[in-house]
Amino acid sequence: MKNKNYGEVQKCEFLLKLGNNIVCQRYFTVKDFNKYASQSIDLHYLVTDIMNELKEDLKYKTLILLDSTFNDKNIDYLNLNKCMDYFTITIKCGTKEVYTRVTCADIYPPKVRFSVDVRPKMSRMLRELTQVLSQQKVTCNYQDYPLNV
Repeated sequence: MKNKNYGEVQKCEFLLKLGNNIVCQRYFTVKDFNKYASQSIDLHYLVTDIMNELKEDLKYKTLILLDSTFNDKNIDYLNLNKCMDYFTITIKCGTKEVYTRVTCADIYPPKVRFSVDVRPKMSRMLRELTQVLSQQKVTCNYQDYPLNV
C-alpha cells in the first residue's frame, strides 16, 4: 500500500510460539518498506540475535530455579534425545511468512519455558525489525549466492 508521506507502507507481524501456543503476537507497520529486506541477511542476523537473547534469558532463569530448589530429582526433565517442544519466531509481512527461526524448548524446565515474558523487550525488538525492513541498502547475497527467492 502506498502512502503520500512515506512511500511503501507494509503491515507486519511478530509471532513467538511455544509448540502450537502463541506466547507473544504483535503487529507493526513498516514505513518505506523494502521488499528485498525481508529476504536479507540483515533480517537473519536480527532474528538470530532476538532468539539468542531469548535463550540467554531462559538459561538465566533455569540457573536461578535450579539454584533455589536443587536436588537430584530436578534433573529428570532433561531428555536430550528427542525434542518435543519448540520456540518459534515468525516474521510475516502482510499474509506472507518471510522468516522463521526455531529452537528446542525441552532443554528448559517446564516452569521456565511456560513462563516466558518478552513484553519488556518488545518495543525495542519491533523498532529494530522496522529499521531492518525499511533499510534501503540491505545485503541479499551470501557467499555469492542470492538470498532472494
